[in-house]
Amino acid sequence: MRMPPLACLAAGALLVGLMAAPAEATTVEPTTAVAATATAAAAPATATAHKPSAINDLARTPYLGWNTYYGLGSTYDYDTIKSVTDSLVSRGLKAAGYRYVWLDGGWWSGTRDGQGAITVDAKQWPSGMKAVADYIHSRGFKAGIYTDAGKDGCGGTAQGSYGHYQQDVDQFASWGYDAVKVDFCGGTNMHLVPADAYGQFRDALLANSSHRPMLFNICNPFTPGAAGPGDPPPERSVYNSYSFGPTTGNSWRTDTDVGFVHSVQWSDVLRNMDHDAAHPEAAGPGHWNDPDYLGPELGMTAGQARAQFTMWSVLAAPLIVGSDVRSLSQDTIDMLTNRDVLAVDQDKLGVQGTKIASQGSGDVWVRRLANGDRAVALLNRGGTPLTIATSASAAGLGHASQYTLDDLWSHTRTESAGTIRATVPPGSAVLYRVSTGAHPGLAPSTTLGAPTVPATPGWTGELALPGKATDVTAGFTNDGRTPVTDAKLSLEAPSGWTGAGQAPGGGTLPTGRTLTARWQLTAPAGTLPGRYALTVKVAYKWGGKHTEQRTAQLMVQVPSIPPGGYGYLSDQPWLDASSGWQVPAPDASVGGNPIAMGGTSYDRGLGVASPSAVDYYLGGNCTRLTGTVGIDDAVNAVGPQGGTASFTVKADGQSRYESGNVDRTATHDFSADLTGVQVLSLQVGDAGDGGYNDRADWAGLKLTCGTAPAAPWPSFATPSSATATTAHDGYPASAAIDGRQATIWHDEFSPQAPLPQSITVDLGQVRGVDGLTYQPRLDAGTTGTITGYQVEVSSDGSAFTKVADGQWNDDKELKWAAFTSAQARYVRLTATSGNGGYASAAEIRLRQG
Repeated sequence: MRMPPLACLAAGALLVGLMAAPAEATTVEPTTAVAATATAAAAPATATAHKPSAINDLARTPYLGWNTYYGLGSTYDYDTIKSVTDSLVSRGLKAAGYRYVWLDGGWWSGTRDGQGAITVDAKQWPSGMKAVADYIHSRGFKAGIYTDAGKDGCGGTAQGSYGHYQQDVDQFASWGYDAVKVDFCGGTNMHLVPADAYGQFRDALLANSSHRPMLFNICNPFTPGAAGPGDPPPERSVYNSYSFGPTTGNSWRTDTDVGFVHSVQWSDVLRNMDHDAAHPEAAGPGHWNDPDYLGPELGMTAGQARAQFTMWSVLAAPLIVGSDVRSLSQDTIDMLTNRDVLAVDQDKLGVQGTKIASQGSGDVWVRRLANGDRAVALLNRGGTPLTIATSASAAGLGHASQYTLDDLWSHTRTESAGTIRATVPPGSAVLYRVSTGAHPGLAPSTTLGAPTVPATPGWTGELALPGKATDVTAGFTNDGRTPVTDAKLSLEAPSGWTGAGQAPGGGTLPTGRTLTARWQLTAPAGTLPGRYALTVKVAYKWGGKHTEQRTAQLMVQVPSIPPGGYGYLSDQPWLDASSGWQVPAPDASVGGNPIAMGGTSYDRGLGVASPSAVDYYLGGNCTRLTGTVGIDDAVNAVGPQGGTASFTVKADGQSRYESGNVDRTATHDFSADLTGVQVLSLQVGDAGDGGYNDRADWAGLKLTCGTAPAAPWPSFATPSSATATTAHDGYPASAAIDGRQATIWHDEFSPQAPLPQSITVDLGQVRGVDGLTYQPRLDAGTTGTITGYQVEVSSDGSAFTKVADGQWNDDKELKWAAFTSAQARYVRLTATSGNGGYASAAEIRLRQG
């Protein structure tokens, strides 16, 4: 489900609140408008030579900077802007070329004086808006500001410039602003024609009374039908901005928002990337396709954020950081200031890169550079490591005996006979700068593939089951002209897993040859559920004397114990889950409200937004799933648009139930046979009309299963009680041991209790314990996810002994900690660090051993 776009839409008012508008367009639509649909994302192999004239001499290369929206929302003031501006300097972004400090929605509430001039809040801006621009200038930056083409704005009534285009532009210029972003919430509400409205705003900018050069960012983020059936039509949607943008602005948005305040997700980054690629011919010096802002540390992994930065650079996109740079990690700052990658984005030829090949979930993208080199991005969209390959000739380089591959992220240089190849981690990208010829003495380009395991029908991930042997395969390829010698492959596995070690064979690999090794790996009986790393290593020589080592890694998942008896599916840990908006919600509708359909409430179930997939491991132990599907009543509060979906139950990849298209008028009961099924997948589609306002519910999901399986699955103790150092009212320690994924313990947050905070589980009697699992909260909130932990045990509740400590990733995946078996009645988990400085837990389970 895509809620109304808000980032380009500034302050966060839902568009549906602005839609009481006349049915006819305010101005006449241009007859030359060309509709661009969402399916137009497959770009041609090379950008054409069509280069419309830019409107000014600005942005000859894509502009770089920072914007308030995704990291701050609409809550900021003079001191905030001053602080961020200073941070851009002190953290090295200014030195790397970032030049614009841009105020988005929230700087103005829509007030004007008797002459129509904009007035602002004196508390928010004590010295006025000119003082803000002056400070930004004093630190060596350019200042950007924001408005809307309509009367109203995305943040509320009267926050637009319609009827005041020239007056507002003159005021912005007199304050000293160097760039203007113009949204289209009010414009859509008034049914303005974007080409006309933005053309008029362009003319106002060019005629500003201060004769100030001002960069112009066109921001109509509305996809066809986003405001209701046929509203806007394709020719007034974001997908048509390319048709007038090059002669109207310095950049134009090519898709809806890439996220929400404090949230930018990988799936939305990929969507915006694909739509931005639809018209590379429109981009060039002074006029750029704009896929929206960069969002590191706002919901993506570090690899995904790096992939966004990579692909935006290949697309010749403006690079505007949306996150609060003051709180970004140094690793992220290092990523954003990678001069080699920035040089690709800033290449003076100004040709936008295009996709030349797809390989499963992998892509090959190429950008032609001014000196004849090619930037080649190998993108992995999927959730598992993938080896992606192309050739120098496919990238457009002429014939040569050797080519130089500069890896712009690892800062390594190798020679290749012509193949361009890499093993790309899940949700990540490798970026090469490829040139003809190679200096003597360069290492040969080699690729070590990540380990692979047999595919699991009905699931895209990799499973390893306790006590069961798994075939593991890995390969090492030499693509260089120089032979590789003494190549040997070995596999490292977690402690206690058997079958790893050095593989037999090896030797010399000439150009284009691959060394393949196989192992039979077994996870021990009782292995805790969670993710485990399998690491393959290769050691080899080249040039007779140079020694190299490479590693590649695969994360395999040991699933939770298959469910047993008769119970609710929402209590079972999932393998993975996705939702088109926010996150899947156990026992709630997406967004956190109780599940309600047709006026009936349901205590149990699963709330999602289209498109969605939620996968569970059943291990062949269940026979039937029953439930009710439909559209949540919450859609009625949003508006009459959207609210449609389709529901499918898949068993090992085969359909067992299909609802057809469902709307808000009726619910549908279902019963699906699951006999012998290993992987259950609950999938929700958008019913063919897009995901707007599609809050879909799987209500009352009940599983019928056999007896809960025993060995080789782990045995978990049944706790007696739990206590915590602090707990906020309504989030008791007992919620972490109640067997439900939907309830949580959360430490005190009003006022905040500082870390460390602990939760102690009482087993009722002394018994052997040798491990625990920790399920972070699964709702849309993130505070309290434990990242630094310590585990202690005690037989009397007074004297505790530490048995484990470490770090967990800040995400919603199931975590584990194994330790030497100890006799204990009490087990204490202490959060030494956590998201937001808090501690929380959905479920804690203790393994007996």
